[in-house]
Amino acid sequence: MKKNVLTLKNLTKKKFGNKILDKFYMNIVSGEIINLIGLDGSGRQEIYAILSGKEKIDEGEIWFDNRLYHQYEELPVEQANGLFFIGNYDLIIPDMTIAENLYIIEKINYLQFCVSKKKMELQAKKLFAKFGVDIHPGKLARNMTRYESCLLRFMRAYVRRAKLIVIDDIFDDRSYDKSSQLIEIMNLFKQEGISILWMNSYPDVITENADKTVVICNGQTRRIFYKNEISRYRVLEGLTGKSTLKSIKKEKIEDSQIVFRAENITNHYFQKMSFYCKKGEILGIYDMRNKFSREWYRLLLGKRIYDGEIYVGEKKVRLGEEYHLVRNKMGIVDGDTYQSLLFPELSLLENLGIVVYKKMARYGWFINSRVRKYLERKGNEISENDITMKDVKEVGRRDAMQIIYQRWGLINPEILFCFQPFLRLDAITRAEVEHILLKFSLNGMSIVISSANIEDILTICDRVLVIEDNQIQQEVERNHFLEVFQ
Repeated sequence: MKKNVLTLKNLTKKKFGNKILDKFYMNIVSGEIINLIGLDGSGRQEIYAILSGKEKIDEGEIWFDNRLYHQYEELPVEQANGLFFIGNYDLIIPDMTIAENLYIIEKINYLQFCVSKKKMELQAKKLFAKFGVDIHPGKLARNMTRYESCLLRFMRAYVRRAKLIVIDDIFDDRSYDKSSQLIEIMNLFKQEGISILWMNSYPDVITENADKTVVICNGQTRRIFYKNEISRYRVLEGLTGKSTLKSIKKEKIEDSQIVFRAENITNHYFQKMSFYCKKGEILGIYDMRNKFSREWYRLLLGKRIYDGEIYVGEKKVRLGEEYHLVRNKMGIVDGDTYQSLLFPELSLLENLGIVVYKKMARYGWFINSRVRKYLERKGNEISENDITMKDVKEVGRRDAMQIIYQRWGLINPEILFCFQPFLRLDAITRAEVEHILLKFSLNGMSIVISSANIEDILTICDRVLVIEDNQIQQEVERNHFLEVFQ
């Protein structure tokens, strides 16, 4: 019989007089994968902070491994034996090997097992082989990829004999082609009685493979879905309270004019890469390894030398500097580095209108009151709050993404390249971005969405190019999506 590992009873927390958590409850048994999913501001982040000892509760009970923790008077739960946290800021010493980070950092008395680095690496190899991890334990931590760093954190949790592993939204940063391996590792952990609590803001492959999904909203347990009940759309409806997010309908793009052409693009990564995008078309580029996104992004910014030809309309363009993009009627958004697209010293209104300011300044015009009022009106259409003087540092990701996309709407390029546009977005912000892109396309703007997550592409794209081994392996029209991507 499985025993309770973690029980949260009626957790209540207040900030500035507002209830961030309102009698939240959740139970996890041994050998169970739980997905705790909630939008930003739902209370999900506070649960992680409370369990890791960074926040305290006002009311309620926390039971871990049959022990009651009154957090306001006892040790933080993070010090409880068998509770391990995986996030983006775990301690990894770059000048130590993977094996050393695996054992020595965790203060395990490794001398009882071995007396040399060689024996330590041998022990690590046996552990890695058990879970199908292909990493050399003698490799310096500074040379690890982000995904290898993620695997190291999982192995450390196992070495520390974790009873419960709490994971805070790290999967979105990893290539989706690795998801099956992470799921396999978690299932092997399950077999040994280790429980997993995975926290995120949008249903993904973890949601689909979880034993139970708990939806948190306004600090309360809104819905609990068991494995045979879990559906991405049902979870979305539980998150938002709406049934309007199932899909976005878009008429098929007929034989309209080709707005963008890349012909025989060749460099150290691309080998005679050719593709096109029609007027008003949303083209998806599905690259499981996410290398296309990185390389094409650098090429567009003039950071990669290339042979071949690029056309916007009938005009042949040459990319060499970042400003060439706008000049040639192209735009770019990178979901992973969106912060770099905003100017922290300017207000949101100024960030929105900077392209207008630059354009007018180029012609010696000044910003009159009518232009400013127009920008203010556009800004207030974007945000529920008055953004006229709001500082960039004061806004969340939702307002920031709205500003970035609407700014491109003011520029109105012929084609907009979006790299991982839905990365780490919650369900509401994701739907808003989808609708912005759809509106752009209906107004004639061509859009290219490059992502390692096929779900990012299928909901909105008219056509998909599948990238494998640095080449376009398949082209799929929307009416064949269900046949190809099941």
